[in-house]
Amino acid sequence: MAIRNGIYTKLSLIVVILLFFLIIQVVGIFAMYDESKRSALQSSWHEMENLATLIASQMDPDALAEIKEGDENTTRYKKMIADLWEMQNKHSDIRFVYTLTRKGDKLAFLTDSEYGHNDFTEPLIGYIYEDAPPEAFAGFEKVSLRKTYYSDEWGTYMSAFAPIKNSTGYTVAIVGVDISQEVIENRMRSVVNTGYLILIATTIISLLLIMLIIYGIRIISSYQKKLEKSEHDIQMALDIAEEGIWEYDMREDSLHIGGGFWKSLGRDNPGWDHSISIDKVFSYIHPDDLEKFKAMIQDIRNESGPDRIMSPIRFRAKDGTYRWLRVTGKVVSWEGNVPLKGMGTTVDITDIRQYQEDIERMYEKLIIFDSITRHDIANKNSIISLASEELALSEPGSDEQKKWLSEIMKASDGISAQIRFASSYQSLGSGKPRWNDIDEIITSLMEEEHQQVISIINECQGLFLYADPLINRALYNLFENTLRHAGLDITYIRFWYRIEDGTCILSIEDDGRGVPESRKEDIFTRGVGENTGLGLYLIREILRITGLTIRETGEFGQGARFEITAKSGLFRVEQQS
Repeated sequence: MAIRNGIYTKLSLIVVILLFFLIIQVVGIFAMYDESKRSALQSSWHEMENLATLIASQMDPDALAEIKEGDENTTRYKKMIADLWEMQNKHSDIRFVYTLTRKGDKLAFLTDSEYGHNDFTEPLIGYIYEDAPPEAFAGFEKVSLRKTYYSDEWGTYMSAFAPIKNSTGYTVAIVGVDISQEVIENRMRSVVNTGYLILIATTIISLLLIMLIIYGIRIISSYQKKLEKSEHDIQMALDIAEEGIWEYDMREDSLHIGGGFWKSLGRDNPGWDHSISIDKVFSYIHPDDLEKFKAMIQDIRNESGPDRIMSPIRFRAKDGTYRWLRVTGKVVSWEGNVPLKGMGTTVDITDIRQYQEDIERMYEKLIIFDSITRHDIANKNSIISLASEELALSEPGSDEQKKWLSEIMKASDGISAQIRFASSYQSLGSGKPRWNDIDEIITSLMEEEHQQVISIINECQGLFLYADPLINRALYNLFENTLRHAGLDITYIRFWYRIEDGTCILSIEDDGRGVPESRKEDIFTRGVGENTGLGLYLIREILRITGLTIRETGEFGQGARFEITAKSGLFRVEQQS
């Protein structure tokens, strides 16, 4: 529908433009005459300047400088007159060509193309040009025009004057070129007539185009209802399926993407007519999926690639989180064996992926629960059973009795710890991931009584992590773990972060004993270490829900350092007001 409506709108717009053009043409008839006259006049002025400059360049300045009064009958002078006459005849628009020189504060003739012709035989050299215009005097410096008509006994003219310079750059004389009014007016009339013909032709063409376009609009309108119903049905199907449509132009390396895609990401829809570059699309994709998406683009561009592409890709939403979209498509346009255009759809499958991950985590929980109940708790029950039998046989108050009572208590404590862990582990993933204010969580820790014993340094203002709501429990457990294992000489716990290559690293460090190199990996394994080793394992599981990782990087003997790593899209830093 959008495409057809776009065509309909464009055709209607063309009609409006053409009608407006016709109106402008009618109005322009009244303005064209003066404008054409002005343009033709300027063209004549330009031609006069060029002619004067050209003829001046062909004159012999040294010969002109040697002319003296009474030389009219010399062979040399007659040759100069003949050359001027030839120049005049060569350029049919020229009526007169002559040269002038200074004589005191006046101008005097040296040569004239008409001398010796048309009964003009009176002495010419030194004849004063009484009505010489200011433009003639200006011609000794540069080309000058007399832009108004003047009349004498030979007719009505406009004139151009150009300097004739010798080899040293001195102006020995000027050349004057006269163009008759008749020539100029005829040229202007010709331009005007040509403009009228163009106007009439364009008017006829515009009317024909309007008629054709109106006919085309009528044809389009006849199919409008059918197209609207068809397109409505298609759009309804897409809306129900929550799909977005995309079109990839391989020549321009650009995409047109429908509203379903932008709706999934919570972004403003720029409209189908708006193209977006592939590089811009790349900026929305999760770093771990970028190479997979580029491979899909290469497949669809490759003539020997698969007929159809399909893959789940994570795209960054407006709020900074990532949505899973299933991208499908195929080539729909070819030029020989070369693909030109691809089309396809995007479907938001975030909920489906979330269900899959929930099922996977549930399966893992079941395995853990099975281990706890069948293995760990069963072992503890075996100890309790054995200790109870031995206790029954031992003498009351004896060391043997005390020993077995201690074993029973330790086994009971172990079962209690396992049950507490199971309860905590069961709640993993029950809450949807969210943006967590790390500064706020640490501040709540600082409000505990621990601050009376050690110094808590908080350098995480403005830091937010996208994680399971239980991340507050994870940070609290890390804090408690530090207090429990760091030793009596610990003086501070520091929370701080840094950003490296688009990745955020949150550090929790102290100045206690630290962790031996040999145990850095084992401490996160369930059941390793003191107090069952469930705490750090649970912390790792909490972080793993949203792709966060944790490791210990401190130097043994100088303190522990736990580093939580968040990739791009899983953290943001807000400026503090």
